[in-house]
Parts: sequence; structure tokens; C-alpha cells
Amino acid sequence: MKFDVAYALFMLATPNLWSIVDGWLLYFYLPPADRGPALVPAALYSIVIFVTRAINAAAAPPIGYISDHTHSRWGRRLPFIAFSSFPLLVFFVLLWTPPVQGESIWNLAYLAIILVLYNIAYTLFLIPYNALLPEIALTDHHRVRITVWMAGFQLVGSVTAGFAGLLIERWGYAMMALVYACSILPLFYLPFLVLRERPERQIPATERLPFRQSIALTLRNPAFRVLVVSGACFWITTTFLLMAIPYIVTEICWLAAGDAPYFYIPGVLVTVICYPLIMWLSGRFGKWLVLAGSLLASAIVLPGLALIGPWLPAPLIVQGIVWVSLESAAMSGLMVLSPTFVAEATDYDAKLTGQRREGAYYSVWGVFDQIINGAAAAALPLLLLLGQSHTDPNGPLGVRLIGLGGGILLLIAFLVFLRYPLRHQSSPGDSPPG
Repeated sequence: MKFDVAYALFMLATPNLWSIVDGWLLYFYLPPADRGPALVPAALYSIVIFVTRAINAAAAPPIGYISDHTHSRWGRRLPFIAFSSFPLLVFFVLLWTPPVQGESIWNLAYLAIILVLYNIAYTLFLIPYNALLPEIALTDHHRVRITVWMAGFQLVGSVTAGFAGLLIERWGYAMMALVYACSILPLFYLPFLVLRERPERQIPATERLPFRQSIALTLRNPAFRVLVVSGACFWITTTFLLMAIPYIVTEICWLAAGDAPYFYIPGVLVTVICYPLIMWLSGRFGKWLVLAGSLLASAIVLPGLALIGPWLPAPLIVQGIVWVSLESAAMSGLMVLSPTFVAEATDYDAKLTGQRREGAYYSVWGVFDQIINGAAAAALPLLLLLGQSHTDPNGPLGVRLIGLGGGILLLIAFLVFLRYPLRHQSSPGDSPPG
């Protein structure tokens, strides 16, 4: 149990980083028209976001490959996690300190450089971290238990990230980032007091696959291909939602940015309540059926964002909280169970190749994640141009379309996931191969 908690403890730290970056970076550099001047040109911001994600995506496969074949007394993954954590926090703080007040091309160049460094540091941490899951947990039951801990800590981290708006209003963006960095620094290093790797998983130098062959075998895994396609739809949707929360709060519900915790907290509470149900349903009906149901339910609930407005009898804040709560319940299965399926795909690969190549899988997963999330982050500002503020004649049309588009994407993800080839191994009582 202590290994489960130690591994999941990282999820108490990282959600603060990516929730704040995804939720506030766009708002910081390109605020709504009635809330301050832009710091960078809108169209060029989109290009920078996409290019920096593409650079990071190119770095992911070598990181995963090197992680698979690293030999040290700490193991294959822990050295990467240890040495990337502190730089990650430094670059996180620097994201919020552009050199020029007001719109400037220098701010854009600064953002591009720091964002590349931040993303690479995050990849150096994330790929080895994810690759540890199949090694720490060898059965479906154990993996679901760990991912519940992970999801629980992630929710707590998301709640604390939700208070960023209050710190921003009181002290500004840079001080907010510094407070968070100092607070979560110990969480990156406490797990090393407990975590240990399995030395027998290290691949002997004589058995290493060439880099290109390793990537090719990963892409030919049929289960992994289904997960990537359905995951792409999920990544786009969650990127849009995380980045749009400040806009939903201020432009749909007409509240202040500091009111964001009123939306985060109910969503977190509903999700936590759903976790025991997700565990029970997974044990009773199998994790595949639960994840498929979560995709379908999310696709149904998401378009409800377009219905929030003064034309309904309830206050806008109540409408917003109800929508967030319903969506949180629907997506709870996705949050808990998604990591277990990638681990299952690596087990299937181990049966075919005789090697544990988790780093290759999570790095390729990271490539698609970076490119797709980068494209989504780059597209969102253009979508928001359909209505940047509730004071505009057209209203926040772009924000409302996020719910409809997300619903369509998750419906596609559900249809793709119906073709998952290892469904029989996701049945209750079965153990993963290997």
C-alpha cells in the first residue's frame, strides 16, 4: 500500500502545474477584450503554442527509448523523475514573467523559449513516471487501485490549482506561480523515500531493439492504436475544457475570475463520490465496459454547456455548477481507468517481444498527446474569436461551441473504443497478460 500511495503522490503536485498552465496561460497572454490588453498577437500565439508542442513531441520518443535502456542502481525511471522535477518548477514560474508590459513580439519570443524548456522538463518527468505503473502493479485489480489513488490526489491537486484565481487577483500571476512552486516542491521528492524499481525489468544491452524498430513495433500494436485514436478525441476535449474554465466563469456565468473555485470544488466532490462506484463497477462488469459507458455519458452531457444562459430560470452560477457536476460524474471513469489500458497494451507487447518497453509506449503516447493538445491549444483562441466577451454583440459563442464540439469528439471516441481488441482481458476476474 505504501508504494501505491508514494507513486500516486506525484499526482498531488503535477495537476497544479498543468491545470494552471492550461487554465490561465491563454487568459494571461490574451485576456478578454474588456479585461486588459493582450501581451502577444493572437494569431502568432497560436503558432507558438503549436510549434513548441511539436518540438516537445519530437523529443519524447528518444526520452522513452533511453529510459527503457537506462541502467542504474536507482533503476530505469527514477533518475529521470528526480533530475527533471526542480527545473520543471523553475520554468513554470518563468512562464508568468514576460519582459515587456503590453503587447510585444519580445513577449512572444520569450514565451516560446520558456514553453519549450518547460515542456521538455515535463516530458522528462512524465514519460518515466507513467512507465513505472506497469512495473509497480502487475494485475488489473492492483492497477485500478493505484489509479484511484492517482485520480484522488489529482483531484486534490486540481482543487488547490482552482485557487490560482484568488492568488492572481491578490498578488498577480508571477507571485501566484512562485507560491505554487514552493508549496509543491517537497511533493516531487518525498516519494523517493519509498519508491523502488524491479531490477529484473532492465533490458540487457545485448537484447536492445534498434530505435526505429522499437517505435515501429509500438505503432503496430492494435490495442495501442485504438487507445491513441480514442485518446486523441479525449485530449482535445479536455484541453478545450481546462483552457476555457476562466472564460466559462467570466463570460458564460458572468462572474469574477476569483469565483473559479466555486466550479472546481463541486466537480471534485462529485468525482470523489464516484470513485468507489467506478471501482465496484470495474470489478463487477470489467473496466472496458465502465470506460465505454463513461465516454458515452460524457458525450451526452458536454453539449449542455450551450444551454447555460439567462433564458433559464436558475441563476447562472447554479446552472454552471450543475453542468460541471454532471460532466465530472460522467468523466470519472475516464479519469480513473485510462492509464490501466495503456499498461495493458504494454503487457501485450511484452508477450510478443519478451521485453518491457513501457518507455517506448508512453513516449509515443506523449508524441500524440503533445501534437494533438498543441493543435487544440492553438485552435482555441481562434474559436474564441467568435465571441470574446459577453459584452460583444455575438456573445461568447466560441465558448459555448466547446461543449458541442467536445460531445461530438467523445462520441467518436466511444465508437472507436468499441473496436478495442483486448476486451476479453478487461473482464472481471481476469489478469493482464505477461
